[in-house]
Amino acid sequence: MKAETLAEIVEDKLATKTDLKELELNLKRDMAELKVDIIKWVAGMLVAQAAVIAALVKLLK
Repeated sequence: MKAETLAEIVEDKLATKTDLKELELNLKRDMAELKVDIIKWVAGMLVAQAAVIAALVKLLK
């Protein structure tokens, strides 16, 4: 009885190669999504910065 319980606990704690591969793929997908979000955010900020600079140049002329 004890051995079976211990075996169940150990099996729950161990990760198989398949588990690790799935985790790796999920992490890569998440990182790719974040990369796209960051690029969009930076591009938007560049456009906003250019607009602010253009407005300042126009005001200071």
